[in-house]
Amino acid sequence: MPTRDQAREALQEAERKDPELYLFLRLEATTGLRPGEVCALWWQDVDLETEEVVVGHNVVHAKDLPDGHLRKRTKSRHGDDRPIALDSRTVALLREHRARCEAKAKDWGGELTSDAYVFSVDEAGRRPLRVDTMTRRFGKLAQALGHGYTLYGFRHFVATQLGAVATTATIRERMGHGSLEVTGGYVHRVSEADRKAAQHMAGLFDGQG
Repeated sequence: MPTRDQAREALQEAERKDPELYLFLRLEATTGLRPGEVCALWWQDVDLETEEVVVGHNVVHAKDLPDGHLRKRTKSRHGDDRPIALDSRTVALLREHRARCEAKAKDWGGELTSDAYVFSVDEAGRRPLRVDTMTRRFGKLAQALGHGYTLYGFRHFVATQLGAVATTATIRERMGHGSLEVTGGYVHRVSEADRKAAQHMAGLFDGQG
């Protein structure tokens, strides 16, 4: 698990050298999403106006699967979606990323659909990035910095850092660990506590905490 300074340094280095990896890491680190959940995000899961992302799927890759991958429900959520607040800086980065994706799709002669993957290996957004690909890209970056932790270490870092500002219930909601009782109104709305958690995690990486 990284220290706070190491987490900041890793993100700063990724921002300089690999913008896509930087956004991927920032999403994982500020929201607590599993790497497979980040890879599974469709653009329709991201609401840039309300600054929220709805999480409920994971992506697995295997040669014997149709198209080599499968987007499936996350086991830990018992099939339920969970709304997660995003900080303003991450939303701005997502807007920039979406603009780049839309430009690539246009150059290809198509357009970005709502079920296109946020992180994709093709211009149309039909094939998600592999978790092991992002793991290797991060591993090279961390090794160059002399850091001794993995991509999954960010997830543990988030849980420990959130303990400073969030209740156990909020941490559980963001990380997707325990059961979550979802009501009709809550599915599309995050709590104020969750919003504060998003702002706190963003502050850590932006040098404000």
